[in-house]
Amino acid sequence: LAQQFGGLRCSPLFSTRLSKPFNNSTKQTQKPNSVRIVSAVAISNAQTKDRHKLKEMFEEAYERCRTVPMEGVSFTIEDFHAALDKYDFNSEIGTKVKGTVFCTDANGALVDITAKSSAYLPVREACIHNIKHVEEAGIVPGFREEFVIIGENEADDSLILSLRSIQYDLAWERCRQLQAEDVVVKGKVGFSNQSFGVFLFSFCFEYYE
Repeated sequence: LAQQFGGLRCSPLFSTRLSKPFNNSTKQTQKPNSVRIVSAVAISNAQTKDRHKLKEMFEEAYERCRTVPMEGVSFTIEDFHAALDKYDFNSEIGTKVKGTVFCTDANGALVDITAKSSAYLPVREACIHNIKHVEEAGIVPGFREEFVIIGENEADDSLILSLRSIQYDLAWERCRQLQAEDVVVKGKVGFSNQSFGVFLFSFCFEYYE
């Protein structure tokens, strides 16, 4: 029986043609799978530090504005409104205001009177003489003078100013002064008819019969 089983004995696998001989060099030639790990390293330079510093400053300022917005402010809302009321002026007709011309055009000049609304000086109200442009009367950007409010434009709530009425008041005051001093003046007749005439001297118009 042992001999019968011995006849069934087969040769080792490595000795057959279908099998490949085991070779230690196979393990050596096979390269193990490798995983490359690349890590980014932040370079610390002056620009990066400045950016981090600015970021921290903005975050701190945002947090301060969100939590304590009035910290470090030397005045209150009431003080602010009181200051506005202090510099607010009366915009009623007949009020005199200081203003600075900042723009001129063919119809007049825009005047800054530090008010909530704008102000306009028409060319007909720029001088007691008949002029075609405000620059003929020396009114140019930067010109600062005292104006009188004579009206309001309802379309845009702008104020209408005049220099003409102020110049008339000064002219009549000068005429009364000359009359009181009994001064003889020279001039020319600008207009006349059978009943009266207009006498021009200096910058004043004088009527006579």
